[in-house]
Amino acid sequence: MSIHRIISFGKLRHILVCLGLALFIVNMGIPADLSHAQKRYKPEVVLPEGYPNGFDGYGRIEALDDYRAVIQDVLIRMAPSVTFHTPTNMDSTSAEFSIGDLVGYLTNPEGEITSLWLIQQGIL
Repeated sequence: MSIHRIISFGKLRHILVCLGLALFIVNMGIPADLSHAQKRYKPEVVLPEGYPNGFDGYGRIEALDDYRAVIQDVLIRMAPSVTFHTPTNMDSTSAEFSIGDLVGYLTNPEGEITSLWLIQQGIL
């Protein structure tokens, strides 16, 4: 093999290694999910008929009043027109919800809860 071919092969190998490393680094910086679609969560329980197919969030109620709720250690504001739903009453009130209940909720673009859905009564 001539010296010229050995040098060319070395340069080519160096370029390919650098290119592979650069592609790897660029790929690490790109998130896997580029969509900005809102993700919906579905709890591992059978939802009653009429309930949404997924929720913007769900968890156990830790505190609840007319203006805000604490669900799974997250403080979330209530929209002024929030609606409450239970398996037996699709037009319920907040009085039917208590601390420890498993709920799902839907939010508006401002992050406020627009509807709260009772999934399972708490054990207290």
